[in-house]
Amino acid sequence: MKLGLDSYSTRNSGLDPVGVLGLADDLGLKGVLFELSPFTSFRDDDLEAIRGFAEEKGLYVELGMGSLYHWHPMAEQGRDLLSDAGYDISVSDAQIVIDHLKVAQKLGSPLLRCVAGNLFTRDEGYDMVSLADDAVAILREACAAAEDMGMKIALENHADFTVREHISILSRVNSAALGFTLDCANLAFDLDDPLRLARIMAPYTLTTHFKNYRVIRTKKGLALENCSVGEGEIDVAAIAEILAQHHPEANLNIEIHSQFAPFTLDILDETFFQRHPSPPGDGLAWYLEKSWEKGIPETQPANLSDGKESWDLELEHIKLSAEWARDKLADILSD
Repeated sequence: MKLGLDSYSTRNSGLDPVGVLGLADDLGLKGVLFELSPFTSFRDDDLEAIRGFAEEKGLYVELGMGSLYHWHPMAEQGRDLLSDAGYDISVSDAQIVIDHLKVAQKLGSPLLRCVAGNLFTRDEGYDMVSLADDAVAILREACAAAEDMGMKIALENHADFTVREHISILSRVNSAALGFTLDCANLAFDLDDPLRLARIMAPYTLTTHFKNYRVIRTKKGLALENCSVGEGEIDVAAIAEILAQHHPEANLNIEIHSQFAPFTLDILDETFFQRHPSPPGDGLAWYLEKSWEKGIPETQPANLSDGKESWDLELEHIKLSAEWARDKLADILSD
């Protein structure tokens, strides 16, 4: 397994894609899983320059798009970049995924990471059964194209569908081209034992977001606090070992977003489990055990502002995470 960087970690840095690759190289990391924030162009000349720099430095490149759904806010930037590069964006959602696959291929990425919704999707009242049906239809068509291209699509557990719902989507699509981006920390949104969930996803995992959370208490229940990878309470070292048993070629991409306030899980709100599937009791017990003796603060911290304040903290956490991972995962990391 190689240790790399997810470019979302650098969204406050002002770096372009080549700059993100340069930072990864300076930190001794082996590559970058890109999401879209560093990109201002999908034009061929610009993609060629990014790929050329990565190849010169011996870095891997993986590409991530936003949402599968045209209506989701996370779909907007990708469509704008495609339009600017001459692609027709009046096409189906599946064709938009296929066009992102073409961009990924030009960058030298063997896969395309994608998401469906995000942590707000259930609370905004969407019909998750209908959204799953839509995801299956889009991915069936896109995966057929991916198979022809020799590419893979890696759907992330993005705090929208549960891990078990993702497995159902994977089974229904039934394509060798579909797998997962396993976000180690996002497992916690299921309120089930993270190691159990990692074991469910591991056989189908193509790449990762390697991150962690602390579990804290709030007046309405629990929250997930951002931190460096080694400071959190999810046993991400064990998750990496589980992944290495199934897919030692998968990359561990450090993702940091310490800018943000803790993500709430208001399990004491009487409506919470009307919107979110109830976890198994022994799964929920894991979170209670981690937080039971912690105090409940009167207020929660707010998000930090965009820019230098956040970048200074997040760069520190990137460095701490890389140092921790090299120490704890030396037996499974490769050059």
